[in-house]
Amino acid sequence: MTMAQISIQELTTKNMYKCLKLKLAEDQVNRIAPNVYSIAESKVNPNFTPYAIHLDEEVIGFVMTDYDPNEIEERKYWIPRFMIDVSYQSRGHGKEAMQQVVEMFKKNDDCHYIGLSTEPDNYSALRFYESLGFVNTGEMLEESEVILLLKV
Repeated sequence: MTMAQISIQELTTKNMYKCLKLKLAEDQVNRIAPNVYSIAESKVNPNFTPYAIHLDEEVIGFVMTDYDPNEIEERKYWIPRFMIDVSYQSRGHGKEAMQQVVEMFKKNDDCHYIGLSTEPDNYSALRFYESLGFVNTGEMLEESEVILLLKV
């Protein structure tokens, strides 16, 4: 029996509807923008790229990346959205998916930092990102979220 594989795949009409049906745990619902909002944002902001997170053929999560070549070095590569469906959480899939996003970014010569943000009281998210090597900078984004950076 082969191990199920996590992959980050381009958002298509085939997997987009599955991304729209993904659910968060109740305590996460107000902490992250709905996937439909992120997908809409990606259509008007050319720096945003939405992806479906697959476990083999099953869509289990959603991630959106942000690349802004005009931004300061610490903000060129950003992960504004990342979520795993509640029924697939706490199984290591999020960690594997985030590592793949990091590897995707690292292929770019000008990628020296990868940034993201979360609410300062979102302890499970902070622990998760710190376990992947992100460092809490203490700097606030729009006065509501703390910035975490991964030096690559």
